[in-house]
Amino acid sequence: MRKKFAISLLRYVVWAVLSVIGGWQLTYHIDDVFPGNMPYSIDMFIRFCLAVTGRNDLANPDDMEVLALLLYWAIATVLVGTLLFLCFLALSKYRAVKVRSR
Repeated sequence: MRKKFAISLLRYVVWAVLSVIGGWQLTYHIDDVFPGNMPYSIDMFIRFCLAVTGRNDLANPDDMEVLALLLYWAIATVLVGTLLFLCFLALSKYRAVKVRSR
């Protein structure tokens, strides 16, 4: 029972690490593809979040660029994690079909 739990825990830790690293790398590519000013909608979204949390002191231009990159990183990490999970599901179904066909 402990071994099964340890393997399951290790799988989830590896997924999380791969998602974070993949999201980080994807953020670099997003920043390379879209240099320059951030879109108005993202600027307004970050300002709204800062107003809701009461941290309007972070709404200066230097901090906004970093907050936008953190937002991109969070979204990219979720996307990479979802892709990894879907690949795991597809591989599991493929293995199940392969075992049944034997």
